[in-house]
Parts: sequence; C-alpha cells; structure tokens
Amino acid sequence: MQCLRAIGPCAGAVLLALTSLPAAQAIVTLTDEIELEGFVNLQNVVREPRFESAELVMQRNTAQIEGKYYFLKDSTAFGRFHTGRLEEATLTIVGRGVYDSIYDIRDSYRDAFDADRHHPGEAELKLREAFIDFLLPPFTLRLGRQQVVWGETDNFRALDVINPLDLRWHWSWESWEDIRIPLWMARGVYDIGKLGPFDESFIEGVYIPWDVQQNEISTDPRRPWALHGAGLRERANTVIAGGQVLDLDLRVRDGSPSRRFENGQGGMRFKAIWGDVEFSLNYFYGLSVDTRARYQAARSGIFGNTFRAEYVTENPRTHLVGFTANYSEEKYTQAVFRMETVFTTGVPVAIDDAAPRIADPDGDQFDEARRTVLMLAVDRPTWIRWLNDQRTFFLSTQIFWRHYLDWNTYYRGIPAVEQAVFNGQVLPDRYVSTNTDRIDQNEFVMTFSASTSYGAAGLMQPRFVLAYDPRSTGAYNQIGFDYLLSKHIQLKLYQNLFWRVNGDSIGPWQLGDLWGHSSGNSRHETVFSLIYQF
Repeated sequence: MQCLRAIGPCAGAVLLALTSLPAAQAIVTLTDEIELEGFVNLQNVVREPRFESAELVMQRNTAQIEGKYYFLKDSTAFGRFHTGRLEEATLTIVGRGVYDSIYDIRDSYRDAFDADRHHPGEAELKLREAFIDFLLPPFTLRLGRQQVVWGETDNFRALDVINPLDLRWHWSWESWEDIRIPLWMARGVYDIGKLGPFDESFIEGVYIPWDVQQNEISTDPRRPWALHGAGLRERANTVIAGGQVLDLDLRVRDGSPSRRFENGQGGMRFKAIWGDVEFSLNYFYGLSVDTRARYQAARSGIFGNTFRAEYVTENPRTHLVGFTANYSEEKYTQAVFRMETVFTTGVPVAIDDAAPRIADPDGDQFDEARRTVLMLAVDRPTWIRWLNDQRTFFLSTQIFWRHYLDWNTYYRGIPAVEQAVFNGQVLPDRYVSTNTDRIDQNEFVMTFSASTSYGAAGLMQPRFVLAYDPRSTGAYNQIGFDYLLSKHIQLKLYQNLFWRVNGDSIGPWQLGDLWGHSSGNSRHETVFSLIYQF
C-alpha cells in the first residue's frame, strides 16, 4: 500500500542561471532624503511538451517598487536632532504586486477551478521587505523584514537556507532574490578590520525571534508548476490493500511550528581575508525550511470501503555548520576558485511505507537525517576570439556533492501518481500514489555556464547554462539572450530544455522531467520578458 506524502523541494533546487548580467536600471531622486527605484516585468511562458505542441502557461505581470528614506545623515536626524555616534539611518520599503492573467484568458485553466474560488497564486499584493539600517561605527544593524544571503554556491542551496523559497509561481526558474521569502529579523555586523593575520574581518549575527516560514510549493495538479513527481497530473484517490480496491481519504494536518518566541532562530558568521583567501565560518540554529509528513498510524485504517490515511507535517530543528572560501589565482590560471562545505542535522526525509522496523522503528515513514554538502567551483574570464574578439567570456563550472551520513536504502524522495491496476486490469478514473524515487547516499551535480556581451556598449548579452546529474542522467539547459534597449528597458528571451538520458528517476536535483512525463525530452519552455526599470 502506498499513500501520498506531503513533500518539500530539495535543498538544491535547480538553477535559473549561474551568472548575473548587468541589467538596465535607474534611480529616481525625489528629494535629498528620498529615492525610488523599481521595475515592471511582463513575462510570458510557452510550454512545448516533446516539441509536439505549444501552450501558453504564464502571462505574469509584476510591478515592484523600492523606496529609501535617509532620515538620519551625518549624525543628524530629520535635519534637526543630533544623534551623537549614530551616524546614519535609512528606512527601506519594498512592495510587489503580481497578477497572472493566464487563469482568465485560458478557458481550460479558468474552468479547472470553481467559480467562487480564488486561484492560488493568481495574484499577489504584499509588502516584501521593510527594514531600517543603523550605522554606529564599527557596528551596523538592520531591523525588519529582509533577506540574508550566505554562501558561495550558485543557485544550489547549502548555506543559503535562512530565507525559505516561494516555488509556486515558476518553481525555481526565477532569480533567488525574487523568490526568497523575506522574514522579520535582526541582522547586525561588527566590523573588526585587522585581526592578527586576518584583514577586512567582521562578525555577523542574525536573530529571527518569531517569523517561522517554510518553502512554499503547490501540489495542485491543475496548476502549471504543481510538483507531483514523475507520474500523472492527477490526485491519488485509491488504495489497493489486502486484495481490495479502496477509496482513499487522505488527511494532512499542518504541524508547522507556530510563530512564537520559543521557535526563534539565529546564527553567526565570521568572515575575513587571510592572505589571498577570503573565507567565512558559519553557524545557524533554525527550523528546516523543507517540509515532510509523518504518518499517523493510530489515526489511519480501513473504514468500510475507504482507507483513511492521516499525516502531520513537520519541520525539524536543525543545526547548520559551514565553511566557505574563495581564492583568486592571478599568476598561472587567472581564475577564481570557490568552495563551500556544510554539515546539517535534522534534515527531514521520507521512508518507504514498506520499510522493515529496523529501518523505520516508529512506523511513521519519517526520519531526520544528517547530511554534508561540498561544492567546488572555478570561475574565469576567457578570450574566445573566434566567437567574440571584443570581450571575454565569463566561464564558470561547479561540482556539487551531497552525502547522507546515516542513510538507509528505504529513504525516498518525491512520490508520484499512477493509474490504478488490479488483477491486471486498469481501473478507469482511479489513481494510486507510489514512491520509487530512491534517495542515494551520495548525490552529484555538475554545472557549466558561459556568458558574454556584444555591441558597442555590450547591450546584447547571450548566455548558456548546463546542469547535469551523472547518476540519474537528468539535465537542464538554458540558452538565453538579453538585450538592453535603453537604461530603462530590457528584453529577455530564453529557452529552457529538460531531458533525461535513461531511467525513470527525476534525480535529487530535479533537473530532468519533473512535471509528470515518463520519457525524456518531454517538457520544454520558452520564456519572453519585457522589463521596464526605473
């Protein structure tokens, strides 16, 4: 018997791109104390399953505005109050509104939802960030709703887990900055400077007193980027057990930690330069942003012709210890070498419901694992004159290794939904949940990216990205092109390709075909964006 499990995305959600190109931008100065900037992004996505057809799956309109108010300058607040050693203070507010009109312009999407039900994720209007920065040399303090970014990895999460991700709109194909969920927290930095053999050293502390949130995903098969494994875009409604075909009554209770001070989170890092090596030591004590579900055997069972399965979601306490370093070698290779290593406890994982007691003593299909991550990367500007005799290419490659210290063979990843079959007969309109997605003890992914620019001012910016999982043979490619029409207007066009050489596993990095097809080359997408920035 297999039951649907609540799931969360892997820590190494797949990359949008490994390099950042300069974007058109400008700042509007209203007064000496007030500045505004922002953007409007009109984004359209066309999906091409197996390149046999094409369908519009997104027409998202985003408007974001950021305002800064410098209410304290040169130790004077509001132009009249002397503040002593407190030299500067700034209020920053970031608001965003989003509307995806695809649910209104496509009848099939609109009709999939009840007429009186809000389409989840169709619209968003919220305050994203709101914080105050205080400068009291050598100490700076930021209080409010904000993002904190640690680590050296490019678009794979290892140290960068303080803010959860919102993956409901377009999974992880967007910039991290746009899909991180800002949290109410305090962040302080004490600038030490010279400390023995270390230069430019500082200590940073982060404290999240009550704002507990998790990665946001959608498992609703009616939505374009609903996560449902490598099976069908259906809901499981059947269980086959004891020689019977039973209706499935699946109940998932929200057991996520409440927003109380006893669920506070915090961490520290020390960063400095030692000779030619920039490094950091990191520690964070928090709650896992990934969610898994624990099976409640005492509340589950057969009732007539129905099997009731009850789960409760959990986000365990975690300890995260990490080290990062980068080294610029100018004499021989002219390259930057980067590394990041992380040890994490309390990583939630699912266990196969057929696992023996020795692998699942509590029979709850849930475990908390210890995991290590190692990332090694090389970045280099390189002349490829036969492709571009005016500017270098920025080349970057990365190897990512994830290892479970207390792994067992019954660890499972993302469940899937399949057609119900009983006594060799396919049962119409009946679907069962299965989970054959094994978690390997050692998981690897390799990435490569290249970008450059053309034109007198570098206005044309092509890029190429490849990520490959050698074990599941899943891969992701992006071929992109940015064009800066002016300092305010930017066009983006890119093609995302998802493929898998063999096997049915989508892999731990979710690079291959994640949206419910069983063969390779089954789901690709073309993305066009028109961005106006001010």
